[in-house]
Amino acid sequence: MRYVTASSAKTVSGTDPRSAILAAAESCFARYGITKTTMEDVARAASVSRATVYRYFTDRDSLVTESVTRRARANLGPARAYIARWPSIEEKLVEGICEDIRKGMLDPMMHRLVSPEEMILSSQLLTDSGRAVELTYELWEPVLAAAQQAGELRPELDLRLVCEWISEIEIMYISRADTEASSLDRVRAKIRTFVAPALIKSPTEHGREVRTPR
Repeated sequence: MRYVTASSAKTVSGTDPRSAILAAAESCFARYGITKTTMEDVARAASVSRATVYRYFTDRDSLVTESVTRRARANLGPARAYIARWPSIEEKLVEGICEDIRKGMLDPMMHRLVSPEEMILSSQLLTDSGRAVELTYELWEPVLAAAQQAGELRPELDLRLVCEWISEIEIMYISRADTEASSLDRVRAKIRTFVAPALIKSPTEHGREVRTPR
């Protein structure tokens, strides 16, 4: 088998080396499983040398993290547009979180990463590193900040902590195998009953100031 260098990879594959390596890594994750994939596997799938793979990614974990990040950020625009369709902050939260969960369930890479077999790795890469919270914050902070500014959301809320909670909820449900509509309906009901009331001002709070703790 002929290997190519980083400089020639674009000519051969028609794309940039970094994207080609990420695509090859994702194919290996699907074939072998994330924890069983080696950098040699990725180099072979990308038709580049192992040194070329290491030139762009320090290890397999960085490949996984970059793959998840790239896929999440590619969905930011559509996700923001979807959330913006809903008129109230309650509907934005309920339907936005449910849509994130639905897409995560249908994304083979994301569903594989949060499966029981890979859960330890995903906890290290996404939760412990804070990457999952950062990605959730990128999507939800503008929505929550606007609602807070409009007086719809409790003013004392730490929005980063809220995003951490949303991230944990989404990962928990994405990890489940059931993608039936009835399953999402139950998730929707739980978010509406328990999550939304914890964040949104109650009717008695509207029209009066709620002092933020110092």
